[in-house]
Amino acid sequence: MYSMRQNLSGKQNLKKGKNLGVNNRFNFGYLIIILAFIIFLIRGMIVIKNYEEAGGYAYVQMLNFSMPIVKEAIYDEGVYADNNLSLKKVALEALGISGINTYNIVGKEIALFSGILGDSNITSSIKKLTPFSLKNESIAKMTESEIAELNKVSASYDPSLKKVLDNSKTEVLIFHTHTTENYAERDGLSMDTDFNVVGVGEVLSKELEEGYGISVMHNKTNHSETYNESYARSNETLKKILNEYGDFKVIIDLHRDGVDGAKAEQLKSVYTTNLNDQNLAKMMFVTAPNSSRYEANKAFVENLYNIGDRLFPGLIRDIHEINPAATAINYSLSDNFILIEVGANVNTAQEAKLTSKYIARIIAEYLNR
Repeated sequence: MYSMRQNLSGKQNLKKGKNLGVNNRFNFGYLIIILAFIIFLIRGMIVIKNYEEAGGYAYVQMLNFSMPIVKEAIYDEGVYADNNLSLKKVALEALGISGINTYNIVGKEIALFSGILGDSNITSSIKKLTPFSLKNESIAKMTESEIAELNKVSASYDPSLKKVLDNSKTEVLIFHTHTTENYAERDGLSMDTDFNVVGVGEVLSKELEEGYGISVMHNKTNHSETYNESYARSNETLKKILNEYGDFKVIIDLHRDGVDGAKAEQLKSVYTTNLNDQNLAKMMFVTAPNSSRYEANKAFVENLYNIGDRLFPGLIRDIHEINPAATAINYSLSDNFILIEVGANVNTAQEAKLTSKYIARIIAEYLNR
């Protein structure tokens, strides 16, 4: 009988031990989940902070998700339409799975691919090893009618503002912090100047020089190899140019806004207007109150805004202040700096290029009147 009690007691103790082990494992699993969630939140906050001025949209989405009534009360999509850093993008980057594709996976695993042109060119390296035939109809290109329209004298043009071009006195500098920003003809970021902001800068530069005799330096350096470092890169370029050539009367960082694909159709009208029987991409000025030259910057921007609003009502969306703004490091280098957003990725490149002729008129009014 004693032996039976001992066996029973031992079994009960063994059962308790097993239950204790299960509870420990159960608690430990919860702890891992909680720690993983905390790490995810911290990484998410870091991602938003790194994107700086684009991060506001992600915060708005978080607020709307937790408090839907706020969206109906105060949320204006037009205000945040230029911010394409969504909650989804934050989550993917926080998890470390953003931008994963077949080329990058293979390139990381097989040294041959990453060694040809370096890690930053893995995708293009692999594609170079893959022969293919490209059909002409699959290529987006400017039509003859679009080229003819760009070559026509714009309705915005005022010949009385033209002066003799003096290339020894460059008055305007144009560059692009986000060099590869594309328009509607391209699905993603592009180096094709027919359909990105650099192409818009080319038309603006040509109109200023040939139409108004204003000498222009158009810097086409690609600063957006990585988004998070683009402002630091453009800041270095701007510093070098200013050190070599001195200040300019007008310095333009030319961009376009970004709209999430799901909202493209409903927001097209936010970014488009019709003047002189032409569809134009609306423009917007972005300022940085955290600039060390903010008062001078603000006066300069408001001067250009007033000229544009007087000449072409409805073409300029507004003056959009972002505080703190990543572009403040560039605004802080000159009183005559301005960041201009020409349309968005919902606009065609043609609409943006036609708008650049109106921008040229505004600048000519400021410099030559």
